[in-house]
Amino acid sequence: MKIGWLAVLCAFFLAPAVADHGVILLYHHVDEETPASTSVTPAQFSAHLDYIENNGFVVVPLDELLDGVFGSGDVPDNAVAITFDDAYESVYSTAFPELAARGMPFAVFVATDAVDQGYAATLSRAQLRELHDSGLASIGAHSRTHEHLLRGSEQGSDEAWNDRVSAEIDDSVAYLTQALSTEVLSVFAYPYGEYSPALEALLAARELFGLAQFSGAVGAETPRTAIPRFSLSRSQGSLERLALALDARPLPVTEIDPGDTLIRGSEQAPGVLGFSLPADERYQRERLACFSASGGALALVREADRVTVSLPPLQAGRNKVNCTVPSTERRGEFFWFAQQWVLADPQGRWLTQ
Repeated sequence: MKIGWLAVLCAFFLAPAVADHGVILLYHHVDEETPASTSVTPAQFSAHLDYIENNGFVVVPLDELLDGVFGSGDVPDNAVAITFDDAYESVYSTAFPELAARGMPFAVFVATDAVDQGYAATLSRAQLRELHDSGLASIGAHSRTHEHLLRGSEQGSDEAWNDRVSAEIDDSVAYLTQALSTEVLSVFAYPYGEYSPALEALLAARELFGLAQFSGAVGAETPRTAIPRFSLSRSQGSLERLALALDARPLPVTEIDPGDTLIRGSEQAPGVLGFSLPADERYQRERLACFSASGGALALVREADRVTVSLPPLQAGRNKVNCTVPSTERRGEFFWFAQQWVLADPQGRWLTQ
């Protein structure tokens, strides 16, 4: 009997800690010569992986993280997934050796026309296959053309828009499935991180997760078609910024009212964001703060659990607000919630960033 209890105690204390959330990191280029806004240097990337490895974080395949968060509930404590958008050549030549040396899995999201047409800056089919066959890389779709998928749906999604965007999703998945001779990730990364309720519905109908490009952790209450990722770049790639991302937790807001999130013309832009935030012993609710994408603090009005955030004037393109609350459980840990709006210019045109 004593031996039995000893076995139980050992199993309890030696079992890996589990959590109910994880963090997804987003990279594009790993190169010193490419645009700073979408690049980290090789030295930065290596330092990031060292920090992850040396500070108790567990790199897991993206599909395992999502299946754990939304399915089994079995997520390792301090879980992080590493992703790359656009399948640039530096993922193969620079990032892959660093990840392989540490045995870290990662996911690559591919705009397939660039691969099919042999763009020099993009991975070839052979390189994609080599990454996949390594057992470390999983591959997912990022559309065919990497166009602004929301273009043409600002005043409603008609049949032409639906057909065009459905082809962007389905053709890219089919291309990768054929190129790799296997099923690919049931995950779609939105080009430019832009999405709308109509685009989310197309993914949901295909049982695809949708990856966005705003900050925050992923938890069971996160919308499956609007999953946050922390983007890292030369200017947003310090170890302090990485630590802030890795220590993030999802803020359990409810009854979110952002107004219209896909907008044609600034006169239609909402002026406030509303949501409810229940009291919880895990975080310091009274220290809730919300910020514009430029980092400016936004005015808040609180009435019991209800919060109303005054929005800055929205600009053409993507607009984001981040709200954070400090944890009561660990210093430096914050709960995050983010909301995005996409705005066409007054003529209904889109930026090309």
